[in-house]
Amino acid sequence: MKKIVLSLIAATAAIMAGTGTASAQNFDWVEGFSWGPKAGLNVTTMSNADLNSKVSFTAGMFGQVRTANWFALSLEVLYSRQGGMKEHTVAGVETKNKIKTEYLNVPLLANFYVTRGLALKTGVQVGFCLGARQLVETGGITTKQGIAGQFHTADVAIPVGISYDWGRLVLDARYNFGVSHAMKEGNSRNGVFQFTAGIRF
Repeated sequence: MKKIVLSLIAATAAIMAGTGTASAQNFDWVEGFSWGPKAGLNVTTMSNADLNSKVSFTAGMFGQVRTANWFALSLEVLYSRQGGMKEHTVAGVETKNKIKTEYLNVPLLANFYVTRGLALKTGVQVGFCLGARQLVETGGITTKQGIAGQFHTADVAIPVGISYDWGRLVLDARYNFGVSHAMKEGNSRNGVFQFTAGIRF
């Protein structure tokens, strides 16, 4: 999963770099403070938990201070739905096991601009677990169980990705590498591929 995500990021960076070079006149060198809302999709999983990836969403706000043409610091506050799922069939009966978690993530990122619009970024993210549920669907019957007590309150990740400014529109693609253990038992870590669009003011 990580190799696929990183390959997509690399390919997107190459495409955007070419587009940015050809369309540089559409961008402004913006120094100073800017902010705005953002929202998008997560493709999430939990390592060492026998779970496959699931699609969910994220939304929140960002603020950025661009101190030079080539560098900016950004801080975000994002509500993020994460977790994973597993499907299997026994005796013709399909069972879906889903872990749904909710986080308030706060990433602090260093943005290195290689063109007017294209930035490579990395930093550190601290997340706070707001809740967790396990859903088991078997034969059309769904059972739900709160499992927030099985998760650590805080989660640490390393985001790596790219962003592209098109006027006020900001497109962002990143992968959040989980560093800390998400659950109190075992060594499961969160992994999140995230694609968002935001409006800069």
